[in-house]
Amino acid sequence: MGEIRTAWASVVLALCAVGLLLVVPFLVLLGILASIPVFGASTHPGDGYLTWAAWLGAGLPLVGVVIAATTRRRGWTWFFGICLVVAIAVAGLNWLDHVRHAPPPPPGPRHCVEHSGGDNECPGG
Repeated sequence: MGEIRTAWASVVLALCAVGLLLVVPFLVLLGILASIPVFGASTHPGDGYLTWAAWLGAGLPLVGVVIAATTRRRGWTWFFGICLVVAIAVAGLNWLDHVRHAPPPPPGPRHCVEHSGGDNECPGG
């Protein structure tokens, strides 16, 4: 029973590594190429590829770390742990970029404006 579990762990770790090293960069490349406007197209069809790349780029190292740590494979644990730290760093930088470039407040009066024909709804007025 332990040999089957060890074999399955090896297969899963190898598939996670292949997915992380080959599939994720391929999806990023497809997303970048699909996002290039061709003949004036302004939509972003590459977002689906980039979303899958992000989910796999974070999920595969997480699965790899858990399996490698539970089967006590130090080399695999280090490999997937470093990949997971990189994925967390990229996600954090992306989050900071979205926070820094938050949309401006909606335009409109920032003070009390009385409307003709209505009651004065201004505080203290």
